[in-house]
Amino acid sequence: MRKDIFGTLRVVPEAGSTQDLATELALHGEPEGTAVMALNQTKGRGRSGREWMSPPGKNLALSLVLRPPMSLSEVPLLGFLASVAVAETVESFGVRAAELKWPNDVLVEGKKIAGILPEASTDGRSVRFVIMGIGLNVNAELSDFSVDFAIPATSLIVETGQERDLAVVARDFLDKIGALYERAVQDGCKFIVPLWETRWAHRGRVLASAGIAGVAERIDPDGALILRTSEGNLVRVVSGEVSPIQTV
Repeated sequence: MRKDIFGTLRVVPEAGSTQDLATELALHGEPEGTAVMALNQTKGRGRSGREWMSPPGKNLALSLVLRPPMSLSEVPLLGFLASVAVAETVESFGVRAAELKWPNDVLVEGKKIAGILPEASTDGRSVRFVIMGIGLNVNAELSDFSVDFAIPATSLIVETGQERDLAVVARDFLDKIGALYERAVQDGCKFIVPLWETRWAHRGRVLASAGIAGVAERIDPDGALILRTSEGNLVRVVSGEVSPIQTV
């Protein structure tokens, strides 16, 4: 496999959800590496079914078709891989340092610049395909964001002062995830979590998830978050929302 298979970028003026559009393409045999990008996404969604809000024409809404030769247990690691690729992308456009929030958010100085939504289709035993959704704030100004976000938002233009062409940003991301994906296919997925942890924003911080609080100790090889509670117990968190607790 070569990373240059990640070269087909379909740009549409409007779509309800690029995830749904890419899923339809995958079901009709679209090859791995095809990406679809919408200039206006009217029904975008994030993790846990939440709505993904984005002003028309300003941000990157992209979904990528993957057909990974991997086990079902390895598929969640692709979201980690994509978040690293997004972090590398925003840095290539002038952001000084991008960090990662478990499982798949990209932060700049504690503000959210991107989110990743991996959705897998399986037959119960093997992976048919994975649709990797990317929502990256590119040209949105602070006035475009809701004040109700749990994590304050930012964008490339806010951080760097420069407007960017969305297709150029998309192709840079495709280059970067292509290289990482090729490595995963050829060498296996063991490198993904250690690479992700080099950008982890919350290692050693107290985090809360589903009523459980603990110090963020590590990420297991399968992508689970390990928290150490005040009683010294280790708790595995495999899904759900995780938030840092402010300490004084």
